[in-house]
Amino acid sequence: MNETNKNVLKYSYLLIVILLYFIGFFLRENIAGGAEADFLDLTWPLISAFKINFLDTLLNYGSFGEGNLPLFHILNAYFNPFNYSQFVFQGSITAISFLNVVFFSQVIREKYKLKKIDALIYASIFLILPFFRSSAFWGITENFGWLFLILSIKYLNLYESKNYKNIFFIIFLVCFFSSLALYTRQYLVFFPIFVLIKNLIIKNYQFLKISIFYYLIFSIPGFLFLFYLGNVLKTDEGSINLLLNYHNPKFILKNLIIFSSFVCFYFFPFEIVKFLKKRKIEKNNLLFFLSIIIILLIFNFFELFDYLKLIELGGGAPLKINFILFGDNLIFYIIFSALGIFFIYNYSKISKTNLVLFFSTIIFCFPKYILQEYFEPLLIILLLSLMDHEKNFKEYLKTDKMMFICISYFLIYLISSFYFRYFLK
Repeated sequence: MNETNKNVLKYSYLLIVILLYFIGFFLRENIAGGAEADFLDLTWPLISAFKINFLDTLLNYGSFGEGNLPLFHILNAYFNPFNYSQFVFQGSITAISFLNVVFFSQVIREKYKLKKIDALIYASIFLILPFFRSSAFWGITENFGWLFLILSIKYLNLYESKNYKNIFFIIFLVCFFSSLALYTRQYLVFFPIFVLIKNLIIKNYQFLKISIFYYLIFSIPGFLFLFYLGNVLKTDEGSINLLLNYHNPKFILKNLIIFSSFVCFYFFPFEIVKFLKKRKIEKNNLLFFLSIIIILLIFNFFELFDYLKLIELGGGAPLKINFILFGDNLIFYIIFSALGIFFIYNYSKISKTNLVLFFSTIIFCFPKYILQEYFEPLLIILLLSLMDHEKNFKEYLKTDKMMFICISYFLIYLISSFYFRYFLK
């Protein structure tokens, strides 16, 4: 097939995916399940309250039951001209969420020197991710967080390419957008942690001094917020300490296997292409992978993973697939998670940057209930914009095979999720 016909197919695909995205909004699609309830119970009441009385709403923020910081609600209460009705507001968030695709395509195009259409196709994967779609269609907070994160990464990559005129301004933009991301979804604090540790390791003290100064300034509203409201969420049953009961390092160990299953789930199509190109596994890698499986099987034998069988909230698609196909037998899930650990191990060997990145994302294992929405499209963003890769990865991305396999994989995920949500469940 000649290049012209390929481009026609690519643009046709892109047009169809964009149309399906906006059609999904008008059909009120809610594959994620909880998006509509989150909007009606949390997001819209807070936006409405902020419009009426900013200070009173802020001081009583905990009583609304929202577990995220209030930047999304404040921005949309005062700067979104479409907040006069629920449906129109949700349409505006659907449109704004599309900017994630635009800016992410710019990031990966600059990083890998891709053609504009190819970068757009990879970025359009967002539009076929169920959680991204549901968050967009129902106007909840996640996609604003991803947008601010992508903008921060865009300027970080620009800084690292040394293609800038004013170092203070470029670092200001990195810190500014990552702070906005944090104030939208607090777990995105992983990015400032990553940036600071990375530059400490490479001894880039100039960046450290400037960024710490900016972060200290941007942290003032957060500290004031926590000082006056604490970490207490008020409920009908009394007060619940969010830090101790729902967001605590004590949950890390039980969440690590779930985290690794998500890594496998989102990295899998990219890793498959790499495997098909190499068509071999190094002996040491094979032994390491088998060792992981054996260790996890021993843990499973001693019923250390039995808590997974009782999960009703969280766990994500890999665990649900296991239950549908194999019931309470966790062997499939163990193999899947072992692959995730194997991917993490291999990427961590490539560079210290990757190791620091995985270390920083452990913060996503702090919640009592680890949800797939925390990682979608986070892991794709990290894989394609922040992580270091083997020298051939850039060439793999430019191949039609990589694009076809990735698109097919995530389309199957979307269709399967739709079937599970509306027919099977």
